[in-house]
Amino acid sequence: MENIIRSLGRFLINIATFFYDYTKFTTNVLKVALKLKIFNPAISLVFIRQIYFTGVQILPMYSIVSLVFGVILVGGLTQGMDILGAPDQVSRIMVIIVLKELAPLVTGILLALRSSTAVIAEISLMKVHRQIDTLESLRIDPYEYLYLPRIASGLVSMVILSTFFVCITVVGGYLILSITQELSFDYMITNIYDNLDFRDMVVFLIKVFVIGYVIMSVPIFTATQVKNAITEIPVALLRGMMRLFYALIMVELLGLLAGIYL
Repeated sequence: MENIIRSLGRFLINIATFFYDYTKFTTNVLKVALKLKIFNPAISLVFIRQIYFTGVQILPMYSIVSLVFGVILVGGLTQGMDILGAPDQVSRIMVIIVLKELAPLVTGILLALRSSTAVIAEISLMKVHRQIDTLESLRIDPYEYLYLPRIASGLVSMVILSTFFVCITVVGGYLILSITQELSFDYMITNIYDNLDFRDMVVFLIKVFVIGYVIMSVPIFTATQVKNAITEIPVALLRGMMRLFYALIMVELLGLLAGIYL
């Protein structure tokens, strides 16, 4: 019993310490962002490169995934709604599932698997090789030059790719409906628009911005905690990805609650 209490206490202390340190990290990022340092030519160049690495290089695979989701989702929904005798509800269910749930979640997972892991490894190596200390000795703030461009690129990529996911999924859905029910594209778009309300857009934007911040800030924060041993990099990679997926689950749960009560 005593060991259980100790383990629980240690677990709660670790969680409290993480949230305290992560809040300080987020505060520092916001302070730097409010200074509009992102428009500095050197920082802007890093930002543009990160946009290319994070959002552009993933597009071929991302387009295929989005199209497959659209075809499978709409095909399944159409059959299910036909069985239930409510085919007119397909558009509304598509709005709820694709816009509020699938688009932010799938985009967040794909970016996490592709970019978050790379960011953890990159920043961890810089920390171990004391390159961050070198930047600070040259009076270059790592928050301005390293962290802010990567976090900003995560936000921008998340917003654009999630919107792209919705558009491609709608096109994939139209391909199915045009064959099975001979519906026109104009009719489908009008039907989706009629079933879209302001609350759906608010929940979508909140989730996209929060996930976009989390998928870059959590890996960077975890990497900054690495000491000077190169053997800590695999541990940081594992710890960072575990924290990130816990964060994604929390965002999804909060998004569900927001969708219910908004």
